[in-house]
This record gives sequence, C-alpha cells and structure tokens, in this order.
Amino acid sequence: MKEKNTPFILALSAHEKIGGQTIKKILAVFSDLEKAWRLGETAISQSLGPKIAGLFLEARSRSSPAQEIERLQKLNIGYLTLYDKVYPPLLAEIPDAPAILYLRGDAAALKATGISIVGSRKYTHYGRRVVGELTRQCVGADLSIVSGLALGIDGEAHRVALKSAGTTVAVLGCGLDRVYPGSHLSLAREIIDSGGAVVSEFPPGTPAYPSNFPARNRIIAGLTLGTLVIEAGEESGSLITALAALEYNREVFAVPGPIDSPYSKGTNLLIQKGAKLVMSIEDILEELPVQLKEAQVKAREILPETAEESVILALLSSGEQAVDNLVLESKLNIIAINTALTMLEMKGMIENIGGGRYRKIS
Repeated sequence: MKEKNTPFILALSAHEKIGGQTIKKILAVFSDLEKAWRLGETAISQSLGPKIAGLFLEARSRSSPAQEIERLQKLNIGYLTLYDKVYPPLLAEIPDAPAILYLRGDAAALKATGISIVGSRKYTHYGRRVVGELTRQCVGADLSIVSGLALGIDGEAHRVALKSAGTTVAVLGCGLDRVYPGSHLSLAREIIDSGGAVVSEFPPGTPAYPSNFPARNRIIAGLTLGTLVIEAGEESGSLITALAALEYNREVFAVPGPIDSPYSKGTNLLIQKGAKLVMSIEDILEELPVQLKEAQVKAREILPETAEESVILALLSSGEQAVDNLVLESKLNIIAINTALTMLEMKGMIENIGGGRYRKIS
C-alpha cells in the first residue's frame, strides 16, 4: 500500500504549500491515496477539514500522478519517500522528516555514515585552511561529508571531499533543476559524477526563496551523526543547522576562532553553550559511535607505514613539531608532508595540537 501511494505523494508535493507535515496528516486520514484521489470534494472536506482539503483539491486539479512522474523522468530527477525502504534511516528518525526527497546521484550516498560541515559564506584564510584540513581528516576516517552547496565553507567542504576521493552530499533550498548558487552548478555535477548525491525536499521549479533555507538546514543536520561549524557570524544560517542537530539529539562541533573576529562569534558562542571544541579529527571521533572510533585501529592495521610517515614519526619522537620545521628537517615537500600527517592522524599515531603543530601519540 505504501509503495502504491508514492505517485500520489509526488503529485501532492508538487504543490508549493504542501510539505511533509501536511502529507503526513493526509495519510493519517487516507491510508490509500488512490481511493482518496477519486473522492468528491464534499467527502474530502469532511475528512480533512477546509484548509488541508483545499490544498489537496488544488494539487489534484493541477497535476495527475502520472504527469508528475513523467515530468521528473524528463528532468532526470529521482525521488524517495519517507515510506520507502531506501529512505535515509538517520533522516527518518527526525520528527519533521520530509515526506519526499528529490534526488540526483546515488541514493546510497544518503545512507553513508557522515558528518555535516557548514559555515559562513564569507570566510577567512584561517577558515579555508581549517575546513580543508578537517574535511580531509573526516574523509580519511571514512565519513561522508554533507553540506549545503553554498558559497564559502559549504562549497569548500564539498570540493575538498571530492579531491580527497570521499563521498559528499549537497542539500539544496530550491528545486534540483535550479541549482543555487548558479556558480556551483559544475560543483553539483562533480558531486553527482563522483558517486555522491544532490537532494532537495522542494519540487522542481522551486526558486531559492530565503524562507527555504532553514528547512534545508534541518535536512543537513538530520542526515548525519553530527554537525561541525567552521566560522559563523552571530546570525549565521549555520547556527540554525547546529540548533537543529541539538534538537535531534545529534552531536554539535565547532572550531574556535579569534574573539575579535566577526566570523568566529557564532562558533565561539556555540562552544560557550556546550558544543564540542574541535582542533582535530580526534575531537570528533571520540563523540561518535564505537565503530567509528575503531576506524583508526583498522587504518593502522590495513595501511602500511610509508617512508615519509617513518621520517615524520622519527622527528616527532623528540617532541612536538611545527609543520614548517618538519619540512625543513625532513627535506620533503609540503604536499608529501601534509599527506603523511593526514594518514598518521587517521591511524591515531599523531595528534594535531593546533597552531600547525603535531605530536606523537605514545
């Protein structure tokens, strides 16, 4: 019966004023939407009440389920409903889970164990460096990266995940045929081509209205075990994502920044209110389920130590070192150094103590 309802859920969702909660209310009254679709206006009104009945009848008059499926096929847009077995299980747990997700890409990416990485559209060199480092570390720990495809920190998180051969998912606040911002259209295509996914609860044709983004942010939070905020102002939309994560009993992480920087006021405030302060992947993994903590052990067992890693471990045996000093002493190039540092940190053999300094974990 649930699968039989899917075409009708699509037709209802095509109405701009019918969201997941309204669809749930309709299904609570009509378990068989095919039968409800054939009922007269009086029966619909008596069963649903005037407001929801009016929306139902409008949706029914605008488009048939068959027409909606055909439209999505022409646009090459897939879909998942809350009642499908392949619906993301973490997202299904939240009380306001969307009744439908429109999708381009691989639906399996939505079920990968992941973390949300979000932040300000305007960011500093510090923010860019930190998002690059932490995203690489998260990918190294086999976490997928979920974000909002926005300018700034969000876009950087997606790009670094792709460059690190990781899985990444972008959640939009508009229809999938209207990627916003337009400058990230090629990034969205890269995400899809890499085996990731771009999703939205908004039907095709929906513009990027400002009011859509808080709803988008709750999906970002709902898809993952935790949300990491890197640079955010006091009124940043990233804070909405963090608050949604708290509401859903998910972990909230924040990267500290200078107290006089407007780009760090939001993150510092989150830490002040109890978010986990993050300086390295260790700070994230220790708050996540046991199986993720074991990722370091598995990595250490599976991935052999390289010559570059051996050199760095030998240098760190004498005490903590700055990256610049490691480059100087090892005679290795900075790319080789950064790769080796990431791998050693993923294996749990070294620790980033902040300020570009590392130490060996005994």
